Amino acid sequence: MTTIQNLGIFVIKIQQCWYLIPLVLLALFFIAYRINRVNLITGYLLSCSVISCALIFCMQAYYSDVFVLRLGLALIMLAVVFLMTFGAYIFIAFLVLNTRAILKRESRSLKHCLTLILAVGILALIIVTRIIDISGFPAYAQYLIYSAYGLIIYYFIHMTQFIISTALCNLSRPRKDKDYIIVLGCQVRDGKATPTLAKRVDKAIEFYERQRKIAEPPKLVLSGGKGFDEECSEAEAMRAHALEKGIPEEKILMEDRAASTMENMKFSREIMDADSAGSKYKAIYATSNYHLLRSGIFAVRAGLKAEGVGARTAFYYLPNALLREYAAYLYINRKWNIAFGAASLVLGSVILYHLAQRFT
Repeated sequence: MTTIQNLGIFVIKIQQCWYLIPLVLLALFFIAYRINRVNLITGYLLSCSVISCALIFCMQAYYSDVFVLRLGLALIMLAVVFLMTFGAYIFIAFLVLNTRAILKRESRSLKHCLTLILAVGILALIIVTRIIDISGFPAYAQYLIYSAYGLIIYYFIHMTQFIISTALCNLSRPRKDKDYIIVLGCQVRDGKATPTLAKRVDKAIEFYERQRKIAEPPKLVLSGGKGFDEECSEAEAMRAHALEKGIPEEKILMEDRAASTMENMKFSREIMDADSAGSKYKAIYATSNYHLLRSGIFAVRAGLKAEGVGARTAFYYLPNALLREYAAYLYINRKWNIAFGAASLVLGSVILYHLAQRFT
């Protein structure tokens, strides 16, 4: 057998192994999801599995004579070209319309304008790109700008994986054998629970009622302190709402010191440890669906092995809330992100400079 024939056989075997890549990635996804659902690894593994499957389909369709496969490839290519050409403008329009919708229903504040800020940022990036194309910027400035583009693309991909991982957290279905449900607080208005806070309590009560049908129901740990602009603590507002819904007084534990999600988890654990008198217990936490991933990260840091259940959020509010959550997620690891961003800009500029020197 000649060397060329051996090489051909080797290539065929490699091509056959390609089909295993999506399956291996999918298997790794299920393993990672089972071990720890509150990280971005699950999102990346699922995305890589889907993308690798799509790439293999495209390669097979390209070399196939089957009309349906070729048609599918053509549609995929048209969709890719369309998104690359108009995707940014469609996304900007969506963000602007979403900002308009949220400002109609919510207060006019900076936290409700994150989608508009992102839209302006993307538009500014497009304009700067056009200016660079027609202007004579110094070479070092161009290398720095191109490195910044690479960094922006990285964080855009990172944000999509954060959103996917958050969605995956919402697929969790905890077993109905829990001793406690930690309900995470949020803003109180006029001494009463806001709709968002009420939904979190209602989600906990929903789990409470389901478990009550088959076993002893869990206790509700209502966690949230009093803000400087609030008439009462978040825990007190949640307690009033829970009592209205028929939850017995003895099934409610109050944690009214927390001023952050990390403190929610830390102080709630102290209360559960004391209430359980040192015996082992099982707990979950209830919050808004967009808040599940970051809450789970803090639960792990507080030493809690707890899954989360998420209350539904109105669609118009969801994009802005997810952007706020992602910004908060970046802030958690701010030192690493600052170091990574600075190193990427410097190293990217140096690499681009050397590549330009070599090929010019």
